[in-house]
Amino acid sequence: MDSSSVTRTVSVTRMNSGDHACLGFDDDETRWELRAAYADIGLSRGELVVFFTDRATTPALAAEHLSSSGFPLGPALMDGRLVVVNEVPGYDPDTGFDPAERAQTWVELTDKARHDGFSGIRVVGDMGWAAEPGIDHDLLVEYESGLSPLFAEIGFTAICEYDRRKFDDGLLDRIRLAHPKRALRHLGALDVARTGTELRIAGDIDLATREEFDSALAHALAGPDRPRMLDLSELCFMDVHGASTLVRLAGRLPCDHLLTVHCRPEQDKVIRLCGAAEVPQLVLGEG
Repeated sequence: MDSSSVTRTVSVTRMNSGDHACLGFDDDETRWELRAAYADIGLSRGELVVFFTDRATTPALAAEHLSSSGFPLGPALMDGRLVVVNEVPGYDPDTGFDPAERAQTWVELTDKARHDGFSGIRVVGDMGWAAEPGIDHDLLVEYESGLSPLFAEIGFTAICEYDRRKFDDGLLDRIRLAHPKRALRHLGALDVARTGTELRIAGDIDLATREEFDSALAHALAGPDRPRMLDLSELCFMDVHGASTLVRLAGRLPCDHLLTVHCRPEQDKVIRLCGAAEVPQLVLGEG
């Protein structure tokens, strides 16, 4: 399978310009925590941040939720760097869903944001409207699939929020596959995924996820079908314990089994400090 066609898991804090991710959530408090962290990153980069929400979410209510999540972003709401929009572009309960009109809105928003001096734009879209009667699910999935190349071209960063309490699992699976990225459902979470000979780990490797990481890596490296590639490029954080575990388990591999690790400079440094040079089975390369 071509790994480039597989949906990759990523923390909202690791989303880059042009990324298009879906978030399946079932807890509103956690969703606001993710929104807050995502918005904070965008604001730090000089981007315009827009929340397309349900009609009940006012700017004042958004400020309250964001502050409760530990991100006092009220000033950004006041000066227009963070905007709350209650309308749904390209959808009208009477006339239905117009994918072309919705996509054109994203192009126009991006152009306006850059004209107004922002470095880019990042958006959260509450997709609750798509659970309304009469929405063509095939058209919805086709629309989501077609957005990724457009977003990458214009530098439009987006999270599409799907409430798991409103959509059936079959449709959510199709929607997930229509996105190149899937957002982790919690800040500080860990995700381990296997595709062919590649093992991908995203999120955080720290005290909270230590046991999960140790178990997953030990299991993957112990069997006869061991991965040849370990992709850590989507990690937000890796502690010394995690790096030491990787070095120790790699040292137990057969001498002829090389494990190539793709990671960012931060992880590369800590893995080397934990003795990677003494393990010939471990091949480090920045991802």
